Amino acid sequence: MLTAPPPRHRPAHTAAACLVLHDGRLLLHDARTGRETEAEAELPSAVVESGSSFRRAASAALAGRTRLRAPAEHLVYLAELYAEGNRRAGAPARNLRVFGWRLPDRVAAAGAAPAGYRWVPLDRLGELGLDPAAFGRLRSLGTRLATMAEERPPPAAIERSAHRLIGPVPLLARPEAPAAVVVLGPPAVGKSTLLGRCAAADGRIEHVPDVVPVNRGPGRDDHLTRYLLGDSSAAFFCQLETLLLRVLQNLRTGQTGILDQDVHSSLAYAKALYLNGDLTVQEYEAYYRYHHLVTAMLPPPTAVVHLTARTEVLMRRLRRRDRRLERSFTSRYVALVAQCFEDVAEDLAARIPVHRIDASELGPQEVLDRFRRLLPEQHPPLPGESPE
Repeated sequence: MLTAPPPRHRPAHTAAACLVLHDGRLLLHDARTGRETEAEAELPSAVVESGSSFRRAASAALAGRTRLRAPAEHLVYLAELYAEGNRRAGAPARNLRVFGWRLPDRVAAAGAAPAGYRWVPLDRLGELGLDPAAFGRLRSLGTRLATMAEERPPPAAIERSAHRLIGPVPLLARPEAPAAVVVLGPPAVGKSTLLGRCAAADGRIEHVPDVVPVNRGPGRDDHLTRYLLGDSSAAFFCQLETLLLRVLQNLRTGQTGILDQDVHSSLAYAKALYLNGDLTVQEYEAYYRYHHLVTAMLPPPTAVVHLTARTEVLMRRLRRRDRRLERSFTSRYVALVAQCFEDVAEDLAARIPVHRIDASELGPQEVLDRFRRLLPEQHPPLPGESPE
């Protein structure tokens, strides 16, 4: 069943699950049916295949297991947990990224629970005979989903509203030349290390460093610094401030430049702050309107490289570099940020090439080798490399 992550090592097996809520009840696998492979998590779940995403995998698992169809963008990220393996069924232990969906009344009215599942009221989860830790986790997720469903619509719903309000943006000052390559990813994933090595190996490539101050800068008067030191009231101004810096970072980049983060990174963090409760619905909507407007007038990246890693790897690297303003980062927050970067990368992939590199088990040189092979055509191959 679902438990807190083990303190030392978490398995490489990753899966996505979907928690469905309706009228104070959760849709859970009925262990009485004898489907032991599903009983370990009690939720519709599936392994995340190469080329897919956690959000799409959760949506597909829900449709495949229960015949309920929820658009991936309607699923709300809840938590990253650990699912113990079922030895008798041969199921390995795995990381489980859990999403939630509030079943619309019109869908719920169409029939009873899908075969092999049952609706369990939140206040009767104790009757399932779960161990205390699993019971607490499941109830906490259900309660959080109920609260979010009532008070906080999914980010995608707010973004659609902003698109309808603003509409197509005239390309008034948009440069004709395409923008550079952008590397996106959560903190401590290795972006700066990668681009520093890349620029050192080839003087033709300009490394445009991250301009947002994290471990040094204006000090406590900087809104990002205030937020990282625990002042949640600075979150909205922090995001506007960061968006402005990212726009300037984008505008100063030439065709041979490679950006360490850009305006889309700001969006990923804004999503995380909203889902973390640090931005209100109105604040996220206001931020997204500015984001949508400025990105429509900026040159799109030629390509995006989405650098990612498992949460425990990111936490280990964060502890190793020990930056003062990152010491408050929890595994829950880092996992949330990583999921938001995945959402942003998936949205960008509908318009421009997005390449994903999982650096969980790769050293800096291996990441660099893979990155070199992804550089677009306007970046000539490095010495000793073939053009293919």
